[in-house]
Amino acid sequence: MCTIIVRHRMDDFCSTIIASNRDEFYDRAASGPRVLRVNPLVVGGRDEREGGTWFGVSRDGLFVGLTNQRSFGSRDDTLRSRGGLVVDALTEGSLEGVERYLRRVDPAAYNEFNLIFGDGEALRAAYARRDLREVEIETLPNGVHVLCNDRLGSPEFPKAEKARARVLAVSPDTWPRMKRRLVEVLSDESLPDPSEVPPIPPDAPFDNEVARYLQAICVKTPVYGTVSSTLAAVSPGRVEQYWFSNGPPSQGSFEDMLRLTQAPE
Repeated sequence: MCTIIVRHRMDDFCSTIIASNRDEFYDRAASGPRVLRVNPLVVGGRDEREGGTWFGVSRDGLFVGLTNQRSFGSRDDTLRSRGGLVVDALTEGSLEGVERYLRRVDPAAYNEFNLIFGDGEALRAAYARRDLREVEIETLPNGVHVLCNDRLGSPEFPKAEKARARVLAVSPDTWPRMKRRLVEVLSDESLPDPSEVPPIPPDAPFDNEVARYLQAICVKTPVYGTVSSTLAAVSPGRVEQYWFSNGPPSQGSFEDMLRLTQAPE
């Protein structure tokens, strides 16, 4: 149950800020940002089971973030890797290229997913559902958008509105102060009142109490939770900031990864 917060065209020092938590089973191996493709340069964390990434950037400030669409059934391991799709999309090298690539994608070839992507100039969301013929692409306005494990604005994830309100209230400032405020949002482990948690199906693989814990911005359960966090800022043509925490944002220290985006091709 990942959370990707995008603050678009609200700040002077950059065009778009991304703050995200990756939630996963603790025993699923992953590594921090590295060069995933050389020409064009693509940088992102790596899922060691399937390959691919959950968030990546190009040298020129193009970024793509992925969340799995929540399902109460089991995933189909015979389908293609959603993380591999993120790397392939970034390899297209431009926002228009990502859109063209997604129009060629067959949603039935993947377990269902959601994307948010942009280049500092424009911002898009995309949704792939196996019962549809093509990926749905949505143009997003300036402001704060929060993508969880469903489409933007879904009532199934009240934590998205909580995160949106908190980031919307952050005044434009210098990056160090903005970074500190964003880490505070990503570190929020507070739980909603049980009455605020949307009901789950009776055959769901977890109970109502676990569903409540999954509504925290920073998730913490015995076997599953927030395993890493990313902070990034982009403007048209460049990456301004890129920080990564290997572990929950409240416990880990963020490492500056900007140098990877400036590696020679």
